[in-house]
Amino acid sequence: MKNPKKILVIRFSALGDLVLTSPIYRELKRIYPDSEISLLTSSVQGPVLNNNPYIDKFFWHSKNVSGFLLKKLIQKLHSEKYDLIYDAHRSMKSIWIVWNLSGFGFFKYPQVWSVNKRSLRRILLIRLKINFLKKTSSQRQHLLGPLQRHTKLLLNNQTELFPDKSAVLLIQNFLKKNNLLPKKFIAIGPSASYSLKCWPLVYYNKVISSLLEQGWSIVLVGGVDEKETKLIEKEFFGKVQSVAGQFSPLETAELLKYAYTVVTNDTSVGHLAESMGTPVIVLFGATVREFGYAPFLEESKLLETKEVLDCRPCSRDGRGKCNNSDYLRCLTSVTPEMVLSLIQKPKTKNT
Repeated sequence: MKNPKKILVIRFSALGDLVLTSPIYRELKRIYPDSEISLLTSSVQGPVLNNNPYIDKFFWHSKNVSGFLLKKLIQKLHSEKYDLIYDAHRSMKSIWIVWNLSGFGFFKYPQVWSVNKRSLRRILLIRLKINFLKKTSSQRQHLLGPLQRHTKLLLNNQTELFPDKSAVLLIQNFLKKNNLLPKKFIAIGPSASYSLKCWPLVYYNKVISSLLEQGWSIVLVGGVDEKETKLIEKEFFGKVQSVAGQFSPLETAELLKYAYTVVTNDTSVGHLAESMGTPVIVLFGATVREFGYAPFLEESKLLETKEVLDCRPCSRDGRGKCNNSDYLRCLTSVTPEMVLSLIQKPKTKNT
């Protein structure tokens, strides 16, 4: 297509997925440097992309918006007269918005590029264990797919976030107040949206106990009212720092930039850390690397069971219940020793 002057990207959620869309805006600007890029996103989770220099305009959307307000939003978007719509969500709501903006496919403009969610292949793997995803690309590459098909240039799928000056100052003050030196502490993200993703707390406790004995400082990260972080903080009262629910996602990302590494479940914490260049140790249980969410930094590690389990994967995102007679065997077979073997003892000033 001719160079589009105005581009609308649509991606509502979730937090980790929004982080993974960050290459889209940068690469769109690289291919179409004169374009104006707008993002339609969640008013709750979308601010993780604030300050992105490649996004010119934001449109905020609430999850439970009324039909009337959705109609007003579509009218507002229609008045923008976009040349290109990049549907990076492909949900029922995004499809409805795209249909309305494109005259249900009858308008020549805007052109519409949409990601393929690979839903059928994921369902086949989860329910029938038929794997058509063995050679699948990462989710970052997949989200760039519509653009890659329209350029001969090789696109860069490195994620990135842009905390502002206030976030930088906030984290600098936090580190100073708590005597945390850059790359001398380990961040732990023990919670997840759904329980099937959560590594056993007793395992986290063993890892943290060992790391404290080795001389590491520990910082707990996560969202508001997450029971796992609260229980760990109680277990190690006075020995670890918890910022769960205290910092915004962008502020948390700025904090994670200074961690030596991050230990977390298959969750957004890992995506936040890697976007800031910090390696992660990510634990996969109910989900598998074929879904495309494995860490990508060379120093990062993905830990998953070495056992062949007929029930795995059992979920796309951790929802549902465990049907294995040995509850959460996919995660309990990933031991604390496996995690600790990937973390070197902290270097002292004399080494």
